[in-house]
Amino acid sequence: MRPRARLAILLPLCLLVLAAARAPAAAAPRDFTAEVRALFAVAACGEAPPSGYDAAAVAAHCKELAKSTEAWKKNWRDPAAPFFRELLQGKYPPAVVYPFGGDLSTLLVVYPDATEYTTLSLEGMGDPRPLAGLGKKLPGELTKLRQLVGPNLGWAWNTTIQLSINSSETGAGLPSILTLTLVALDINGYEPLEARFFRLGAGGAIHYLDAADLEAWDAAATARPGQRKATNAVQQGAFNDIEIVFRKRGDPSAPKKTFRHIAGDLSDAGLAKDGAALEHLAQKREIAAMTKAASYLLWKPEFTKVRDYLLGSMKHMISDDTGIPPRYSKPAGFTTDLWGTYTGPFFDWARGPVANEMIQLFRGNKRPQPFRFGYYDAAKRPILMHVHK
Repeated sequence: MRPRARLAILLPLCLLVLAAARAPAAAAPRDFTAEVRALFAVAACGEAPPSGYDAAAVAAHCKELAKSTEAWKKNWRDPAAPFFRELLQGKYPPAVVYPFGGDLSTLLVVYPDATEYTTLSLEGMGDPRPLAGLGKKLPGELTKLRQLVGPNLGWAWNTTIQLSINSSETGAGLPSILTLTLVALDINGYEPLEARFFRLGAGGAIHYLDAADLEAWDAAATARPGQRKATNAVQQGAFNDIEIVFRKRGDPSAPKKTFRHIAGDLSDAGLAKDGAALEHLAQKREIAAMTKAASYLLWKPEFTKVRDYLLGSMKHMISDDTGIPPRYSKPAGFTTDLWGTYTGPFFDWARGPVANEMIQLFRGNKRPQPFRFGYYDAAKRPILMHVHK
């Protein structure tokens, strides 16, 4: 090769190397492990609280919270865990997707052998930082927290508006939805190891929030005093989407698992405005799925995009009657197994052609459903669906 030709090739390469060297390094993600671990100890009662917190107030809170968590184990986990273990036998993909919900406590019982859990809903997780500054307000905030956690563990669902009210994006108290997630880890025998918040970028890529992102958010929050009104719209804020790495408590040899929650509108109209959530899910092409108490959204034509994603990617879906009905699942090659007796949807406003098809589907089913899972039927009886290939 002639010297001039060699120079023509090497010069652009050198310029690229110099440009890369001069480019600023990507900022490190802001690590929220300490704050989340403190919340796990103080509010979720997962371990002894660190110094600096009212030990008596925490002990009293944990004593009361234990009544709800022990009742959950006895009344739901103990009958449900062996049921799903026998049904699925661990033969499902390692990635699990749960649209229209964030109930990690149920998800870990249904799919305990998965390694990646993704939940999606309109609600965000909430800011864990206010815990450190509560001081004398801590006992009152813990009391308010139990008013959410107890019913959530003892009943089948919460409304979007109620969950939004209890997110710390609307105030400076405890982040109740995040705490529910940490309670779910504790009652299933796990502990959080790492925590980061993120937002989804182009193509559904994860962008972890760094110190500058949080400084900008805090500055903007100072400039807009007052609480955000809770609505049925997707929540806005820096503390919506979280990634928590966790593993079995006290077992360094146990495999690490990852939980991510994404706040997003999964309707076709919502995805047309911001499709990052579906673009992120599209990277998971073989999944197990779950949903419950999902307002019958997967019955509706307005949720075609997320339903088509599920039908194209899932191998299993566990649900109540708000899962994917046979009019969509059967043509895609799925079989539906049923438990319980069904006389119609729990809410009268859901009655219509799809509900009538579901009544016909359950007709003649002989398998009883031994525990509640999401919505009951119109006669307040528990039901369950397993849609699978």
